[in-house]
Amino acid sequence: MSRIEGLVFDLGGVIVAHDNPVMFDALRDRCAPGAGPRLQSLLREDRWGEGAPLTDLHGLLRAELGYDGDWDRFLGDWCCHFRLDMAMLDYVEGLAARRRVMILSNTNAGHWDYLTAASGGRLARFEAYLSHEIGVLKPRPEAYLVAARRAGLTPERLLFFDDLETNVAGARAAGLEAELFTSQAELERSLRRRGLA
Repeated sequence: MSRIEGLVFDLGGVIVAHDNPVMFDALRDRCAPGAGPRLQSLLREDRWGEGAPLTDLHGLLRAELGYDGDWDRFLGDWCCHFRLDMAMLDYVEGLAARRRVMILSNTNAGHWDYLTAASGGRLARFEAYLSHEIGVLKPRPEAYLVAARRAGLTPERLLFFDDLETNVAGARAAGLEAELFTSQAELERSLRRRGLA
């Protein structure tokens, strides 16, 4: 019998497809010429995923890079690169009807709010541990340990899926079982092999 009591899924690259260059281009196109390198540097800062307000980022883009979009335009550019994988969302919801399912994601309030709305509120029904709320990003082991502690489970009772090998390695370092997500079909096969489908 499996010792796994909770299935944990990353969001981006698993339930949500994202094309980051699309977002980058949308933001850059509203900035002054030559803003690309500084924009790239700003977007890579961990603070946006650790809970710093996105209004700060918007302000920096306007002050430093000449970004000409208001707040609503910024949110549109910031979220333009997402597409929900509805088949995967359906599958994970089906799992959640029979097993404890969680989301552990590096994200920010703007992206989470957008995706929650785009899913018709379906994502909000999951037990979610979001980096901007817990204050730490994967692949740092603390991210997984905080999620496990808040879930009331020991790490070895959790099985984690992520599309990035670095995040899978971080989960394993924290004591979780973890597998690389490559496709829904492979996920289904993996869960069947483990008797968790």
